[in-house]
Amino acid sequence: MKLFIPNEYHKTIHDIDLVKLYDSGKRLILTDLDNTLVGYDIFLPTKEIIEFKEKCEKLGMKLMIISNNKEKRVQLFAKKLDVPYHSNAMKPFKRGYKKLSLGFSTQEVVIIGDQVLTDIVGGNRMGYYTILVDVINYKNEQLKTRVNRFIEKVLYKKFKIKGEK
Repeated sequence: MKLFIPNEYHKTIHDIDLVKLYDSGKRLILTDLDNTLVGYDIFLPTKEIIEFKEKCEKLGMKLMIISNNKEKRVQLFAKKLDVPYHSNAMKPFKRGYKKLSLGFSTQEVVIIGDQVLTDIVGGNRMGYYTILVDVINYKNEQLKTRVNRFIEKVLYKKFKIKGEK
């Protein structure tokens, strides 16, 4: 059951206490893109996301994007934000996480995402510190994402997990 439970829950990435994460030894933030950083319909980093990245860097943390979305979508966003990325990551499988976290210990890595079945389960399988955030926008989500969200809702109710969406 622990696989489905994040270490923290926040409404948005902007509510996360980055100083606390840094002080606890975290040095790498792997974040999902769609509906975590921005909605599916936003193709370039917003001012707020650029500021989030800059805050991470000022603290001494590296930000990277890990997404199940296609190369074209993720590459455009990540290059404009000037961060490393891994598209078609096949979360919750370990391959994408391992690729991005080379050079960091398990205890130094944080995963941030809006989906339990991909982001949180994948991060927990790797032994990372996991943070669940609310979905930015349900509009335009793919069918598989909507199915995942239905399963997550059932899990939340059954196990009374905090941070119910």
